[in-house]
Parts: sequence; structure tokens; C-alpha cells
Amino acid sequence: MATFTIERVVAAPPAKVWEIITDWAGHARWIPLTTMRLDPGPTSVGWAFAGLTGVGRLRFSDVMRITDWAPPTGLGSGRFRLVKVGRLLAGWAEVSVLPVANGLQTRLVWRENIVIRPVVLGRLLVPLTDRINRVLFTRVVGAMAAEAVRSSAQDATTQGASGQPDPGRR
Repeated sequence: MATFTIERVVAAPPAKVWEIITDWAGHARWIPLTTMRLDPGPTSVGWAFAGLTGVGRLRFSDVMRITDWAPPTGLGSGRFRLVKVGRLLAGWAEVSVLPVANGLQTRLVWRENIVIRPVVLGRLLVPLTDRINRVLFTRVVGAMAAEAVRSSAQDATTQGASGQPDPGRR
């Protein structure tokens, strides 16, 4: 039930990091044994999604609703906040992307608090779940950051000197 914070400086601009971390369907690539269910339409305040984690009938749903949504503009910062509203998990996450090095890099800050319901059970499991969550999310945020760097590098190789896509590449 402890809040944990993971910070990374990512060698990609804020918009690219944002694109990767808010690819909700893509979260299944980083979280083991997970598939995603998304509300229709674009992400905005009130929009919800769920990560379904487990195998067969041994699954649980982590339902989340967006409560703050401010994508980065240009080389600026962005942030979102969500709350966990499922039957098994409660809590919240606050994630921000902040420009570093004139917007060529990003400081990614991921703060999260996860509470297992019922709270009495959650309190008993805290010593184990806090360690697991910190390890899992450190890996997840690291994988997201690495994907943003790869994607940003690929974007750079398909851009001409003018910053526009190279018409010879498809």
C-alpha cells in the first residue's frame, strides 16, 4: 500500500514517450499474462480501460479510469492521472513527462499506489506486494522507455534534413 515512484531520463522527446506510455493496448506487451480492454474512442477524462491478468479462470481485472488528462504540446510537458476502480485493486497512478535537454530528452515520472481489496487482506500482503509492484513497475517503465528510444531513433532515420519524412522511404 506504499506509494512508489519510478523516474527515468529517456533519450526521446516528451511527445514520443507520451505516445508509448499511453498506448493502452500496448501495455499487454510489458505486463506479463495481461490482455487489455479499452473503452471506445480517444482517451480523455472519464475514459476507462482494464488490464486482465492471469491464466484461464485464474484472472483478475485491474479497472482504471482517467481523472486528469493533459498531453504534451510541442516539446512541453504532459501528465495523466488515473484511479483504480476494480473489485480487487484500488489506488491511483500519476504519470508525467517533462522536457529535458531542450526537449530532446524526457524525464518520465511514474507514481503509483496500489491497494488490494479487501483492505484487511491488502495490509497483510503489503510486505510482499510492495516489493513485487516496485520490481514489476521498474521493469515496465524501463521497457516503455526503451521502446520510446527505439521508436524515436527510427523516426529520426526516416526524416530528411528538413525534418520531413524522406519521400524515398516507405
